[in-house]
Amino acid sequence: MKHSLDFSLRGKVAIVTGASGDLGFAMAQALGLAGACVVLSSRNRVKLEDARERIGIDKKNILTQEVDVTKPRQVKLLVRKTIESFGRLDVLVTAAGVQMRKPAIDFAPREWERVLKVNLSGTFFCCQEAAKQMVSSGGGRIILISSLTAEIGLPNMAPYVASRGAIRQLTKALAVEWASKGVTVNSIGPGRFRTHMTEELFASEKIRESFISLIPMGRAGIASDLSGLTVFLASDHSKYLTGQSIYVDGGWLASGGNPLG
Repeated sequence: MKHSLDFSLRGKVAIVTGASGDLGFAMAQALGLAGACVVLSSRNRVKLEDARERIGIDKKNILTQEVDVTKPRQVKLLVRKTIESFGRLDVLVTAAGVQMRKPAIDFAPREWERVLKVNLSGTFFCCQEAAKQMVSSGGGRIILISSLTAEIGLPNMAPYVASRGAIRQLTKALAVEWASKGVTVNSIGPGRFRTHMTEELFASEKIRESFISLIPMGRAGIASDLSGLTVFLASDHSKYLTGQSIYVDGGWLASGGNPLG
């Protein structure tokens, strides 16, 4: 018996939060180019419309929705609009996230809470609403965005590191709870990627060289490095894979964080 290795997502519908950011956009584009209808969501309407124009897929297969993921009512509306527009929901990618950098002792309570609300609570609210639809329709794929910091500690970003470690555990909890319902839950943990969010780090030659020296591949990641894994996790070929955190880091974790050379 022959088995098809067609990774087409034709007929599937995917929501991507944080779709106006570099990583979210690349993942949404990969899903769209694989044939899925894509719902682009973000807090920034202007950036959303720019993403819609740049994504390079048929406009009839795109919906944009301005959403603050920390607001459960807005998340409910996002899912409802998706069902109204496309009739189903098969894939959720939670790429919405924020990051702040300063010494741990300098974080104000509101700053700590902001990072945790967006990165952890917002992710949970989206998973919760998506799963309601997926369970009722027989299954789906949920892809959470974590970070290399779910496994290692880095200085001056304590709330971010805490939120990403929590995402790793949330992935496991939801995967176990929803496995019998046909809903898989996995997370992607990018290593050091060059994005608008990290541009300040790359601008410093000293800092840039310090982390590049820890990456066996000798380079930072670019957004398209997430494309293939995203499509795989969204496809039926990943139907027996759940509860896993997969790190896309150029070999950083495998090296034990030891400088090369």
